[in-house]
Amino acid sequence: MTDFIRPEFTPDFLTTYLGYHLQFFRSGRAKISFQITPHKKVEFYADCPKRDRQGLLRQKKRSGAALPKHFDLIATLLRDVPDAKVFRLHAKGNNNATADNAHLLVSLEQATLWLVMSEVTHQWELTPLLAQVLLEGKGKRLGEASIFNEYMPTYEHDWQDAEFGLEDYTVGSRLLAGAPVLPALTAVPKRPPAVRRVYRQEDEIDDYDDPFFFTDPPHDDDDEDALFVSPPPMTAQHTRKNETSTPYNKERLWEQVQAGR
Repeated sequence: MTDFIRPEFTPDFLTTYLGYHLQFFRSGRAKISFQITPHKKVEFYADCPKRDRQGLLRQKKRSGAALPKHFDLIATLLRDVPDAKVFRLHAKGNNNATADNAHLLVSLEQATLWLVMSEVTHQWELTPLLAQVLLEGKGKRLGEASIFNEYMPTYEHDWQDAEFGLEDYTVGSRLLAGAPVLPALTAVPKRPPAVRRVYRQEDEIDDYDDPFFFTDPPHDDDDEDALFVSPPPMTAQHTRKNETSTPYNKERLWEQVQAGR
């Protein structure tokens, strides 16, 4: 059957990639990401079944005739490293899209990983703790960062058999050497206190959607539509001279001045 022979792992496709990322997670999964362009990649996950050898036999039964050299490489590795576990590779997002022409093997005794792609074998040196965590697979499947993440560009191997040591890694294992594996964080982090807002003049923005701008102005006495009422006519103020009963106003005063002439 050719349905399980993934073209992404054939020599014609491998030589077109810029390189690939290899990642491990506490859940016991590995991830291989082929870099097609700087912004495009194709991804595969690797899981270790509980009965890994039986799963390998099923794959060989359906695809062994088409992939004799690939399965011979796997058989040789298992003979030389009997404690190795065989991981099944499948396309990201589709567990049924198995790749019979690609396998990943991990040995705790040798602290080594082998990635076999068709007839190409890449050997990765691991730390014993990293190999143990990968094989135990006790972490969560979601929400955890990788414990190993390295990129190997094509010019480092040209898709030929290659070996990579700890000195070749940019970061390597992200687990502390000799330290116990810490459990996943389960406590919900506390929410930080709210920051007190400081008023600033520049923060004021005229929001013309505010209902304030659509209400009538308050009542004003200077309304142009109000009925104008004339004030009462002014009358002269009558005064009286001290100690007299003669009223003093403008007309009377003028008469007295004329009479005295």
